[in-house]
Amino acid sequence: MHTFVLMLLVPLAAGLLAYSVNRLRNEFSFIGAIVALYYAVRVFIQSRHAEVSYELARVAGIPVALRADAMSGFILLCVAGFAVLILLFSLRYMRDREGARGFFFFVMLGLACSNGVLLAANLLVMLFFWGALLVVLYGLLLPGREGSEKVAAKALVIVGLSDFAMMLGIVLVAVRYGWIDMVPSAPMPLQEPVAIAGYLLIAAGALAKAGSMPLHSWIPAAAETAPASVMAYIPASLDKLLGIYLLTRLSVNIFDITSNLAIRNTLMVVGVVTILGAVMMALVQKRIMKLLSFHAVSQVGYMVLGIGTGIPVGIAGGLFHMLNHSVYKAGLFLSAGSVEMWGKTDEIDELGGLAGRMPVTFLSFLIAAMAIAGVPPLNGFVSKWMVYQGVIELAREGNKLYPVFLVAAMLGSVLTLASFLKLIHSMFLGQRPAALARTREAGFAMWLPPVVLAAVCIIFGVFAQIPLQGFVYPSLPFFVEPIGTWQPVLATLLMLASLGIGLLVYLFGTARRTTAVRTFVGGEMIADDEESRVTGTAFYTPVKHLPILDELLKYGERGAFDIYNWLTGALRAIGLISRQVVDRVLTALFESAGAVVRLAGRGLSYIQNGSLPLYAAWVFIGATMFLLLLALR
Repeated sequence: MHTFVLMLLVPLAAGLLAYSVNRLRNEFSFIGAIVALYYAVRVFIQSRHAEVSYELARVAGIPVALRADAMSGFILLCVAGFAVLILLFSLRYMRDREGARGFFFFVMLGLACSNGVLLAANLLVMLFFWGALLVVLYGLLLPGREGSEKVAAKALVIVGLSDFAMMLGIVLVAVRYGWIDMVPSAPMPLQEPVAIAGYLLIAAGALAKAGSMPLHSWIPAAAETAPASVMAYIPASLDKLLGIYLLTRLSVNIFDITSNLAIRNTLMVVGVVTILGAVMMALVQKRIMKLLSFHAVSQVGYMVLGIGTGIPVGIAGGLFHMLNHSVYKAGLFLSAGSVEMWGKTDEIDELGGLAGRMPVTFLSFLIAAMAIAGVPPLNGFVSKWMVYQGVIELAREGNKLYPVFLVAAMLGSVLTLASFLKLIHSMFLGQRPAALARTREAGFAMWLPPVVLAAVCIIFGVFAQIPLQGFVYPSLPFFVEPIGTWQPVLATLLMLASLGIGLLVYLFGTARRTTAVRTFVGGEMIADDEESRVTGTAFYTPVKHLPILDELLKYGERGAFDIYNWLTGALRAIGLISRQVVDRVLTALFESAGAVVRLAGRGLSYIQNGSLPLYAAWVFIGATMFLLLLALR
């Protein structure tokens, strides 16, 4: 059996076995993921040298075929790798949780469908597996805290409608140009109205899957109810990989995004709005998972911005940022899941001082947090730097908007760092609440995946040429020439030296002279240490009171920018109008029928009045008419 077919069947079979034999669900799921990773490695190695394809059948002249090239090969490897790490974490984390049986099944089903999307040789085959992922999303979000049913329904509506738009776009393109290969011989220019409409409709499906604004609201909603494993798997890694993969294919291989400046600017505007809008919402959150979910949305903006530039280095930066984001965001969600599990809460106000109790989790979270903020020499800095270069290159094309895009992207990084300084203080530093006195480090299976992901953040930053030369550059059909110079190894050595000096100063200075004293407020000693504990929720409270911004944040918290609320509001309005119209039409018909009946009754009352001469006249008239009819015959 061909390797491609096995990549579809092995995860599916493992998921079915895990669901059928609940006692062995961990073993079946984990073994299935390991086998899928093995096949992904094989396909990645094969696709590095040449494109590999396999035709299953032909339907109405359209080949149902699977194919792997350099881009799909490396993303297949990433999808399988994340599945293994998240399943390893979930062996303990999901052990006693409600819906754990379905979780392992849908993770494996999602792995099979993701492989199908990445191996699809044309848009129609891809659409089949893409639609199946909607079932996976609903199944993973359904179990969870109270209200998970509404969250799953919300995701189903938003992603489902965007998938319908994508299907419409594929149909338009297929009817106009024939069935569309995922890697045609030459990309089509975005000049004809059908091509533009098809691109935008398909891009809507990709952006909703990735979680870009305004199709993002299902991700923060999911963070309120879904377990950390689900958040690490769906919005943090799987959907980002698939959504940006499709957007890159669409913009580079199927269509030529450089042929239409308006679409490029539209994508870049969507990117910067996503960066700033989501990061501002993250600043004022009071729950860890929801804060991380808004950052999962914000980082998509950098990917969309890089692809929207149409500049080779920008597109490569967007693709690299897709990979980097999946690494550090999965690590952040998993580390936060460990804190939530042992601290019994993800409320920022109720946490603090866990660095000493959970040192490995703290270090993993710290590295991932610095990576997402773009702190050098970690991987997030390199991919953002490439996106910045792509934006700067727009100046050579005469694009006057490039300073706006550049400033917005850089401001987003600054606000991301500020947000994570708040979160790190709230979770790991400061004073530990009494309720967390017995908190301890997570088990091996739970801290190993975040540690691995944190190590990848360092390696992909310090030795950035490894992922760039091995994964990103071979995936693109053009030569990428970075602008400027960056010496990550030298910068890393200098930073380590600076940190070492700072540590020595701390150990031989401040740390040795630290004295614990009671807290005084207004001259009064506070007897209870809990009352004096400073949490991180108020770090950026002044942001809420800035002119205009405070109102925007209030509207955002109330769901004013939630497309789901727009849809449901529009449907309620249509329903109300329809009900009023139907009620009035039925009332008018009823009143008209009543009037006709009353008139008929009144006429019959004149005819049937009980007078014998009148009845005799009617008999005479009837007999006369009967005779006339006989005569006419």
